[in-house]
Amino acid sequence: MRPANPWFASRTERLRRRTKGNASGALRVPIGWAYRLGADSLQAMDDTTASSPRPADDVGGRAEASTAPSHPVGRGTPAASPSRRSSPMVITSVVGIVVLVAMQLVVLVGLNGIDRRVDDLSGDVAALEASVSEQIAGIEARASAAPDTARPPTAALPAGYLPLYDPQSPDGALGMQLGPLSGREYYSGTELTVDPADGTRRIWLVWAHWCPYCQQELPEVSAWYPTQDLDGLEVVSVTTSIDPDRGNPLEPYLDGLALPFPVLVDSDLTMARRLGVSAFPFWVVTDGDGTVLLRTAGLLPIEQVQAIADRLAQMP
Repeated sequence: MRPANPWFASRTERLRRRTKGNASGALRVPIGWAYRLGADSLQAMDDTTASSPRPADDVGGRAEASTAPSHPVGRGTPAASPSRRSSPMVITSVVGIVVLVAMQLVVLVGLNGIDRRVDDLSGDVAALEASVSEQIAGIEARASAAPDTARPPTAALPAGYLPLYDPQSPDGALGMQLGPLSGREYYSGTELTVDPADGTRRIWLVWAHWCPYCQQELPEVSAWYPTQDLDGLEVVSVTTSIDPDRGNPLEPYLDGLALPFPVLVDSDLTMARRLGVSAFPFWVVTDGDGTVLLRTAGLLPIEQVQAIADRLAQMP
């Protein structure tokens, strides 16, 4: 039998005395082995238990050295120094101020450059305006000195012809004498010559069979004409610019209309040139001596045709 170990016997005796009087016989855990858990020590406990095992007695009576925690019991990891926390914030603020100042400098430099360019452009515009004014003055001077060659002078036209009508310019045909017009009258099939100087005032209506405005105008004038007491006034129509390849063929159209006034057929545009026609429908009003009183182009409401007739009737 192995002899009793005196250290073991003394330790056993000490434990017996500590537990004497304990009815349950449970061992008491020394207070120094327990953490006092506080709100700021949970993380510290986890870190410490991972690196510092509890001290334990071995059978040989040697205790393993334990690493004591570097912070007091019941406290968490010490907070970082306030000066260390504030250093990055100070650096960030300084950098932000520097950037803001740099941006303001860039804006100021850009505004100064824009002002210089605006001044330069203002000078260029002023110079251009002066140049344009000089050119306009030169054009006006040349126009006043040069003869009007855009249209032939009235004296160069054959007798009885009217100048080409231009709605953008004063009508040079007013006061001129219209010569006789001759052509085949469609409904009678006979040759008809109308002399504007025979004492009868006339409204001349020139139209083309393919013209949509003419197709609108003719039925209205046809319905208006028989209702008028036109003593000393006559309506004469001239159909011109005849083209069999275009819509609304002439003969079926005239047969359907049965116009109540004469229709001169201008197969070679001779009458259109005499009247100075530039658009369809085209209107010419002549006095009893053949003097041109009015020319206009375009669709006329029947009320305007009536007003023209009334004015002719009132003339002496």
